[in-house]
Amino acid sequence: MCSSIVSTDWLAEHLGAPGLIIIDCRKSKPGITPPIDFKGKYLEAHIPGALHIEVDDISDCSTGLPHMMPTAAAFSQSMSERGIGNDSTIILYDEGDLFSAPRVWWMLTRFGATDVRILDGGLNAWLKEHKVTESGENTLPPAAFNAHLAPDIVVNAQQVKDSLGKTQIIDARSLGRFRGEQPEPRAGLHGGHIPGSLSVPFTELTENGKIKSPQALKETFSRLGVDITQPTIASCGSGVTATALLFGLHLIGSDAVKIYDGSWAEWGDINEDYPIETH
Repeated sequence: MCSSIVSTDWLAEHLGAPGLIIIDCRKSKPGITPPIDFKGKYLEAHIPGALHIEVDDISDCSTGLPHMMPTAAAFSQSMSERGIGNDSTIILYDEGDLFSAPRVWWMLTRFGATDVRILDGGLNAWLKEHKVTESGENTLPPAAFNAHLAPDIVVNAQQVKDSLGKTQIIDARSLGRFRGEQPEPRAGLHGGHIPGSLSVPFTELTENGKIKSPQALKETFSRLGVDITQPTIASCGSGVTATALLFGLHLIGSDAVKIYDGSWAEWGDINEDYPIETH
């Protein structure tokens, strides 16, 4: 099994190990009204020892776009205050569908964390196997996290525009949203997709509640038209599930992937700055 993934059995055997930090990073999906209170659900039941960190808690939310990448200084402070160091062994989990854990994995690894893994199957698998949980909130004493953002991992809208026809672009949203046949969950956005991009719904990366095997991932990307040997830009609705595609490609050794952090929340805005396709 890839070192970026751990099984529920592995985690159960290592609960309480020195230097092990578990993070519950479940996040409510856009368009769900009212949003699911995952902090409340965490307080009710979580994997023993787990901290709770939602994506927005550690993002730059001041740009007018949702959960953008923060500065290195802000991320250093955020992690240090939560007791997370660069060399901690960090296990992340969401519900098991790769909706939010890959975003936190991507942020941590790109800012310099050396050992970050995602729990295969997430909390749903843990509960299905009747493994132990606890309630309440966990905290850790402050630690030292020195963040240094790896260069050239994020692209902006102009860089995406300049890359049209030259760089492979993949879109993690549903096929209906990609085609403009389903409404966007955020108001004020066009339907459709970046011209020339490929529809690769992030839901294609899991099966029966678990991450697909490397061979199945390769077959999935190939079926959807992705050339895993080519440099790639990943996009989605707001920069969260794009990182699931990046993570899936990482699991099969394809790491030449950049994230369009503004994603459709920026590109699909009601303006004439950026071209859109709906077919």
